[in-house]
Amino acid sequence: MAKNPAPADLDTSLSWYLVYTTPRMEAKAAKGLADAGCAVFMPSWHKVVRYQRREMEFTLATFPRYLFAAGVPTLRRDRFLVADDGVTVVTINGRPLSDIREIEGVQDIVRTQDQWARVPGAFIKAVADYQNDPRASRCADPRKPEMVVKPGQTVRIIDGPFMRFLAVVVDQVGLHEADVMISLLGSASRMRVSTSQLDAA
Repeated sequence: MAKNPAPADLDTSLSWYLVYTTPRMEAKAAKGLADAGCAVFMPSWHKVVRYQRREMEFTLATFPRYLFAAGVPTLRRDRFLVADDGVTVVTINGRPLSDIREIEGVQDIVRTQDQWARVPGAFIKAVADYQNDPRASRCADPRKPEMVVKPGQTVRIIDGPFMRFLAVVVDQVGLHEADVMISLLGSASRMRVSTSQLDAA
């Protein structure tokens, strides 16, 4: 399994937001947002599975159920607009968009108490650097024993774009992954990570 590189024209100076998608619909949501005129960054992995002399290729989101988008529709004077020009109306198949959740696969945008939470450009760059670094791997390090985690346990992420973040374990998934809650942009977000990326806090 190998990481897909970040787009070469990724502009970290834009106002980026974290989009929360329906399960296994990250790619569909990314396409819908792009079709609506948004800039989209979906960090992902390329996986090839060989079965009975056939090869099947898959794209897996680095952050299941999350992707980044800029130029997302924001409500101004009862219209949803792209960017800050106050003119551009978002449409899907020629029909004006009245709610971001009308885009297939989009469930919501991560928000603070008052508004959608903007993702700092430095964070977008860190994620892009991670995707572009061929040395970083999602596979477990054979030299590091698998960590056994328990729900409610506080852990530190030691690899990947969320390195040095603290997280709370929600559940262990199989032998090598865990669902954790990470405090991100003022909101707790659920992520699935490899247990090889975790250490005791």
